[in-house]
Amino acid sequence: MKRPFSIGLVVISLIVDPIHAAKMLRFASPLQSLTIPDREVKGEITPRRARFLPKFKAGLQAEVDARRELAAKRTFELQAAATSGSDWAQKAKESDRARRAKEDEAAEQAFDKAVAEFEKKSKKAPKAAKSPNQYQFVGVVNRKGNKPITWFARPKPSDSKWSVRLLHVNQDAIIKDLFNRGKVDIFAKYQNTGSIDEETKAPIVTSTYEVKERSWKNLWNFSPKHVFTDPSGMYWRERRLRPGLYTDGVSVYESSYRYGDGRNGMHRVSGFQQFLNSKSVKPDQKEKIMKRLKGDAPDIVLEL
Repeated sequence: MKRPFSIGLVVISLIVDPIHAAKMLRFASPLQSLTIPDREVKGEITPRRARFLPKFKAGLQAEVDARRELAAKRTFELQAAATSGSDWAQKAKESDRARRAKEDEAAEQAFDKAVAEFEKKSKKAPKAAKSPNQYQFVGVVNRKGNKPITWFARPKPSDSKWSVRLLHVNQDAIIKDLFNRGKVDIFAKYQNTGSIDEETKAPIVTSTYEVKERSWKNLWNFSPKHVFTDPSGMYWRERRLRPGLYTDGVSVYESSYRYGDGRNGMHRVSGFQQFLNSKSVKPDQKEKIMKRLKGDAPDIVLEL
């Protein structure tokens, strides 16, 4: 058994080459489970942490003892060499690298041997009684559905030690992971409800999302309209918004575009009520704007 150096290597990679390390790492499993062990084997089940720590401690103790024996042996050899000739210091310096490699190898072998003996002793524990249950029941938790828990059953394997398990599937995390890996596309539709938020005085807009898988059956969600209307020439550049004034019912903004990095922007011009009270705006334009705020879908949506 080799010692777990993977965590240390990941930390070193994050310091030396963070870009490569970030590509290797994948966080947060979207599945969270709660397993209820059988009553017959509940007392025999030991957590992984409780099994690992004594095993690791036995290996470290064996390694420390081996290094102490090697250090004592080395001291005896140096004392004998010091009395034999005058060039003992030079010989000791030349063989120091090879000696350290042998000592590390011997210490590692002592560690592995102690861990193997500990595992062999732990396996001799008496086997627990088996549960008479012939099926395993898995409950999938879905808070957004009509049923909070949906139950499934399957034949129980002979070596299994549990009969009931609850599984919570984080659908948002799964969809985000599929979107980041280019497996699905997310389409959104926005609808103006016609009502106004009393706190912000802005129209209330609802959103509906649809997830579509990219496959050859739907031509990987290819859209000719998107090709000829949406692209800006570069994948990292945003399509420029039409020049003009925009409002959210609270303030009035003027669109801008930074050609250097290909990003859109909005600069606040005035408040919406101040804009409506201005004499430079025609009454028919004001009526048209108020009508669009009450019923039309938004032209631009910024989701945070």
